[in-house]
Amino acid sequence: MNEFEKLLSEAIPREENFKKGKIVTGRVVKVDERYVYVDIGYKVEGIIPREELPEVSEGEEIQAAIVRISPRLDHPRLSYRVIAQQKGLEELQKAKEEGREVVGNVEKKTRGGFIVDIEGVKAFLPSSEAGRRLSVGKPIRVKVLEVQLQNDRPKVIVSHRAYVEEEREKRKQELLKTLKKGDVVEGKVIKIDPNKGITLLIDGVLRAFLPKEELSWGRDKNPYNYAEVDEVIKVKVKKKSREKDFIIVSLREMKENPWEKFLKEHKEGDVVEGRVAQSVQRGIVIDIDEGLEGFVPSEEIGWNGEVPEKGEVVKAKVLRIEPKRKRIILSIKQALPKPWEEFLKEHPVGSKVKGKVEKIEGSKAIIDLGSEKVKGIIHRSDLSWTKPKRVEEVLKEGEEREFAILGTEGKYVKLGLKQLTPNPWDVISEKYKVGDVITLKAKEVMPFGAFLELPEGVEGLLPLSEVPRDIKLEEGKEYEVKIIDLNPKEGKVTFSIKALRGEEEEKTEEKAEEVSAAGFKLGDILKKKWKM
Repeated sequence: MNEFEKLLSEAIPREENFKKGKIVTGRVVKVDERYVYVDIGYKVEGIIPREELPEVSEGEEIQAAIVRISPRLDHPRLSYRVIAQQKGLEELQKAKEEGREVVGNVEKKTRGGFIVDIEGVKAFLPSSEAGRRLSVGKPIRVKVLEVQLQNDRPKVIVSHRAYVEEEREKRKQELLKTLKKGDVVEGKVIKIDPNKGITLLIDGVLRAFLPKEELSWGRDKNPYNYAEVDEVIKVKVKKKSREKDFIIVSLREMKENPWEKFLKEHKEGDVVEGRVAQSVQRGIVIDIDEGLEGFVPSEEIGWNGEVPEKGEVVKAKVLRIEPKRKRIILSIKQALPKPWEEFLKEHPVGSKVKGKVEKIEGSKAIIDLGSEKVKGIIHRSDLSWTKPKRVEEVLKEGEEREFAILGTEGKYVKLGLKQLTPNPWDVISEKYKVGDVITLKAKEVMPFGAFLELPEGVEGLLPLSEVPRDIKLEEGKEYEVKIIDLNPKEGKVTFSIKALRGEEEEKTEEKAEEVSAAGFKLGDILKKKWKM
């Protein structure tokens, strides 16, 4: 071979070095609207679709894979995406092995789950692994469950639920490390067992158990008298379980030991208030405070021989305190008259009085009426005509308000707030009638329909049976509806969209009767809803 033939041979590339699937390195020599032209040492430049490298520059060195090459083609077809995808798969495999999460973007919803883009790699997120509140176009953290190739195509399966559960476990363990005996925590009631106690969830991750014995210092150990499911209550940490995956808490220790408290606050000669617990042979037992009893001998019950009934609140004078026996001897007759009755003489039922919210206890609040001897009490049912879910939605501790006097309740003056304003149902009965068409906002969507709120603050029911199939009920959305049932006396108003559209017009009266008969009574539904 002469020198010229040798040079010619070196200048002509061997085609066996360039075949489909080979990874090549080249330099960008040209960029136009459609392609990126790359010198890979072949007789002509290879081309890559511009959308695969939107920000590449001439002179830049890149790697690409040969996807098509033939003498019949003007240019070999290259792909940068294959390289990027391979790197992405390697990174995902590494993340899977290390057990760490990765961040992707929810690209779209598909049959059985979601497609998540993780730096160019398409991963499948099954619905069973999706968890809640996923939105297309939003970033999401996931754990890699599987990475493999099927028919030369990558298959990646990820889980958001696994990530969430791992984070919950981390937060749970961190909380267990920081909590100690005596700490006060807030927990949401998730279960009530009348025979055992209450189960709570703290910070959404840590279970806490409140035994019946820790509910109260008193005799009442019925868990339903202290909390409702979904209610948030404050409790004190007693100890961690042996398994160290939940804690034992106490509600009664949120209050001071009643005997110790009594010894600090009272002495012989003081007048105390209590509720009659039971009658015995030689007298009656009085509950002075939660878990604290006093004994009234028969001769000290009353001036005229009358014996108060069980549960009645009385005033009694402390005759003798016996600390060693933890016994308190009382006298009712030496403590008359009753101060709340005297208070009502000056402030009769129906009058108004100002008071300061002293404390809130579950579904009621204790009101300071400016007297050392008389306190007011207001129940959640007397706060508003719309019956709030919690007392704290209407009253705040330390707040001064004007109340209506309703009467007495044991040792308290019973108060009300809603009695200061007109009953909205009186307004509704005058303003609306069956057949009226109005536009209202859905306040809450339930499995059986939606609650729509009238301007007067009263909620009515739009049953699912009165909603056309092409309409989806959504919270906060406004709907034009027709009133098909209105009964202010029973606190019931029912709406319909079908009736408005004219569908099944001949059955409008029948439907209204069915709705009423089916029990769509707003008062009953709201009682169940708010567990009044």
